[in-house]
Amino acid sequence: MEPVVFKPPLYQQRYQFVKSYVDTYKPKKVADLGCSECALLHTLRFWDCIEVLVGLDIDEDVLRRKMHTLTPLAAHYLEPSKTSLTVNLYQGSVTQKDPALLGFDLITCIELIEHLKADDLADFREVLFGFMAPFTVIISTPNAEFNILLPKCTGFRHPDHKFEWNRREFQSWATEVAECFNYRVEFTGVGEPLQDSKNVGFCSQIAVFTRNYTESEESLKRKMEYKSVYKTVLHAVYPSLQEEKYLRQAVQKVALFHAYQIKANFLQQFIPKEENEESHNTDTEDEEPHNTDNEHGHCMDLKLTSKWPTLPQTEQDENMEPFLQGDTLYVPLQKIFCVPKVKELCGNMDNLRTMITGEATLSTDGNAILYHVDLENSF
Repeated sequence: MEPVVFKPPLYQQRYQFVKSYVDTYKPKKVADLGCSECALLHTLRFWDCIEVLVGLDIDEDVLRRKMHTLTPLAAHYLEPSKTSLTVNLYQGSVTQKDPALLGFDLITCIELIEHLKADDLADFREVLFGFMAPFTVIISTPNAEFNILLPKCTGFRHPDHKFEWNRREFQSWATEVAECFNYRVEFTGVGEPLQDSKNVGFCSQIAVFTRNYTESEESLKRKMEYKSVYKTVLHAVYPSLQEEKYLRQAVQKVALFHAYQIKANFLQQFIPKEENEESHNTDTEDEEPHNTDNEHGHCMDLKLTSKWPTLPQTEQDENMEPFLQGDTLYVPLQKIFCVPKVKELCGNMDNLRTMITGEATLSTDGNAILYHVDLENSF
């Protein structure tokens, strides 16, 4: 018999199924029960729609060993995301009721239920569908019918499995659960067999449950009174532009960069033609340009050359041009605010003015950034 080889690996196909759901339906609060080594959670933390990400597992040692994969890195502080993200890892049982898992849009149980004893499975369905009652539940479990295509599988696929269901058994259980707790359910799977073995179905069978009702505030309030029983292993809050300090830093970075750009463009007119050409030739022939990334990830030359990108133009451009008054250069805030990224971050001129105060010298009326310019000794 030709061996079955899954490309990509079966576990990745299961994760991809969840990721496709997240892509389509944009859940904000997501939990993974039996999260084990947190691989699925690690993948989901990159989805902007998710604001709360929770993992629950009975094995605290595994959670502590892997929790570093879910903590913010230096890069997250340098480039905060637009939306907030809170990650929590809990040690506890899926048969225990805890308010920490109330109000979720999506709860996943990937290859979990086959590890539960019969009594625990009964408690699990009551806790998940009756107490937690998320809007959507995704459950995957091995399809026993597929095992005949796995040469090394002489019993269950894993020594800790308490059972492995065929498609009829799984669908019967899932349908009963859906009817009991007012959900609807659809069946699919991942891990397709070879063409001549299609009759066995998918290697991993999947049930997607969707709640048919809206839970009342009274019901949620009553459940919130339950005592917390899970042990918190990790609580991590990722930096985001929803926090004022990170938004302020982002505005300063972008706005002052463009202010410097405007200043550099303006000063070009004062560089003697011969010196400007000689400087340009030297830069292009003898040395590597010093580049930095703008907010779109493109490289830009920070030298005082004519290579600066053209800024957005408006009908009021003539009234927004920088000007010299004595040895002071005025760069109008309105011109900076016209940069799309600045406008996106600030929303209005008042916010821009507030966020750069203290990092830039402003004119008396607060409508321009001031730069001291010594033209006689600068060129």
